[in-house]
Amino acid sequence: MSATILIVDDDLSLREVLDISLNNAGYGVFSAPDTGEARRLLRTEPIDLVLLDLKLGNESGLDFLREIRQNYPDVPVLMITAFSETQSAVEAMKLGASDFISKPFDLEDFLQVVNETIQDLPDPSQTHPLEIRERGYYSDIIGNSQCMLRVFQMVRRMSRTSINVLITGESGTGKELIARAIHEESERSGHPFVPINCGGLPDTLFESELFGYKKGAFTGADTSKPGFLDTAAQGTLFLDEVAELSSASQVKLLRCLQEKTFVPLGSTLEKEVSARFISATNRDLTRMLGSFFREDLFYRLSGVIINVPPLRERGEDIYNLAHYFLDKASKRQNKFLKGFSDMALQKIQGYSFPGNVRELENLVERAVALEQGDTISSDSIIIYDLSSETCTSAEMDPEQVTSGELTLDEYLLDKEKYILEVALKKTSGQRTEAARLLGLNLRKLRYRLKKVGLDD
Repeated sequence: MSATILIVDDDLSLREVLDISLNNAGYGVFSAPDTGEARRLLRTEPIDLVLLDLKLGNESGLDFLREIRQNYPDVPVLMITAFSETQSAVEAMKLGASDFISKPFDLEDFLQVVNETIQDLPDPSQTHPLEIRERGYYSDIIGNSQCMLRVFQMVRRMSRTSINVLITGESGTGKELIARAIHEESERSGHPFVPINCGGLPDTLFESELFGYKKGAFTGADTSKPGFLDTAAQGTLFLDEVAELSSASQVKLLRCLQEKTFVPLGSTLEKEVSARFISATNRDLTRMLGSFFREDLFYRLSGVIINVPPLRERGEDIYNLAHYFLDKASKRQNKFLKGFSDMALQKIQGYSFPGNVRELENLVERAVALEQGDTISSDSIIIYDLSSETCTSAEMDPEQVTSGELTLDEYLLDKEKYILEVALKKTSGQRTEAARLLGLNLRKLRYRLKKVGLDD
């Protein structure tokens, strides 16, 4: 994977010349005319090297160098200076710049300096546990696709800093696994990783759960209770589904992040925040800013943004993922399966997986439960494609709900009835097997059958 270089210079013609030269040398290139765009790119792209002009219009390259060294300590910076700025170049070296290049410069000499700097970068596969192994996985994070290698690269970098991270991606892509990987590979790994489901925490409890409370702080507070921040201590606080926080909860969280302190309910003692914040959401927060989500809170949480790609964009990883989940499911169910038939793999790889990695894991779990032989057959691969028109017994369209023709309950009931019918058909009416197939116990299956009118 070639290195990615960010050019930060307010001179458009110079940016274009450097862009062409670096692209021809095989590097990936981003460019920014100012520090605002540069910050965005550093947050969202895995930058390996920064080329930074000493003077950026009214902005100071030295000030931005300090910022980069603080937030991205392992990203080298080459300063671009004028011949007359030697003293400033020396100061840049003291602040942590890797080298400086004086204008005007020869492009061959420039590329030699860039190449030498890139070659000095540590090799992730040799220096970090996120190395790409035989089957391309670290812990439960599996992938050899280019988009996942970029995610691994960002994980490696963020594990060396304490900057707040926002992880984005569709449901089921493994955002919490990415957060745990950052924590486990950081200096905070000896301290707790504390996950909080913001969507499942009532607004009335957010403050007391986050900050804790003292005995007698409110009715029912018979004992003191530490909050999530106390529990995390110097570890990591993972805010899952952060977009679901109410306006009031956002204000309380923002104040905590700004002041780096908090006060438990019923107490007057101010405590310091020692934990690192990693957040995750399956929603586009940038579209929610100003209306549903505070802009200032967004920027506090998104020091760096890591986007986890959906499974449909990393199809080459499906084979390894399927076999990994097959090993896990076989051990849990005490079965000994050799693998997948060619037809079964074709069926899996031909599906788009709107539920992403989580849906693939559930699919393999069902297949292991159903398979009677020693190899997963195509018949054991049961796909509930809820995006397909054939998934509803009455061919209901979601537009019928939004238009008022159907209630949401009616629509969901029809979906549920169809899935139950498919499960019973696949298991020849064997309810125990159907329950296993759907991940239910027999009592819950009976309840659902009765609810949809399939209890005979």
